[in-house]
Amino acid sequence: MKKVLFSILAAVTIILLCSMAWVRLNILQPALITLPEHIRSIAVIDRTLKDPTSQTKTEQILTGEMFKQDEQALKRAIDGTLEVCAEFNMFQIIRSAERMKGGGTKTTFPAPLPWNQVSDLCTKHQADAILSIEIFDSDFIIANPVNLALQVLEGNALKGGGFRVTAVAVINYGVRLYDPVNKRILDEYQVAHRLNFEGSGSSAQDAMNHLLNKMEAINQTSYGAGKVYGERISPSYYRVTREFYNKPKRDNNLRAGVRKSEVADWNGAIESWTKALNGKRKAARRAAFNIAVAYEVLGDLEKAKEWAAKSYTEYGEKRGNDYYKIIAYRIREEAVIKRQVPQE
Repeated sequence: MKKVLFSILAAVTIILLCSMAWVRLNILQPALITLPEHIRSIAVIDRTLKDPTSQTKTEQILTGEMFKQDEQALKRAIDGTLEVCAEFNMFQIIRSAERMKGGGTKTTFPAPLPWNQVSDLCTKHQADAILSIEIFDSDFIIANPVNLALQVLEGNALKGGGFRVTAVAVINYGVRLYDPVNKRILDEYQVAHRLNFEGSGSSAQDAMNHLLNKMEAINQTSYGAGKVYGERISPSYYRVTREFYNKPKRDNNLRAGVRKSEVADWNGAIESWTKALNGKRKAARRAAFNIAVAYEVLGDLEKAKEWAAKSYTEYGEKRGNDYYKIIAYRIREEAVIKRQVPQE
């Protein structure tokens, strides 16, 4: 029975997918935090320095921590933040060599910096704000290799053989952003950023050999954590896929618009889909929806919103309602971006 249901669902999915074309878009999203206008430079400091106590050394031995592992990884986290923020150059980020003790743990923040010290650091590094890294700890956990020949799925042994080993790199990362002018902590952010890694081979040792080097895995994860933070204070791009209709093929205007979209002639596609509005109801409602997508691709969000609404209210295209909400949200985001990014 389960197999029959699965086959039916698969068939329905294939039919739906066959009636859709798609286009990928890079969309700009605003920073989660809008910084005050007086902040034009930010100095980054490391406040995670620990005393080299015997307990710390023992922990490093037990966890297999490499020499200056966290120090190297922290630099990669800063690299990630710098890359994101360099896209729009809204402010200068100064990579300082400042390292100090904070007294926090791998999961908890230390007491905030005194404001007179924040002001002194800003003066020293000629910065308007201080981005203080106050939690930083890395872990690399490797699971036992799995013998694929012994795995069982629904009562049947899997064919083939070999071994697979998986690992996860975890970065516990916490930062504070200090504004000395207003004596405010503008942001306090903490995350456990993870990346999974996998290696396979003919033997357990071979699988381990194909697993990414521990230091490189931690560095990659740290870089990702830094990028995630960069997206909090600077606009960034993300990719989406927009689907639109390429059927019914009997409607020549609908199909002509799809062909034009395939060669990026979106104005021509709109022209053809506008003609399809005079066709049968099914073709007309799908053409109206396609016009909305075309206007989004062209960057005219107001027109995209107008046609998403029309496709739903005038032509009865159910997808149009959700798409209208997506475009309306994008328009609100665009307004925030204009406030965040200096206009030339």
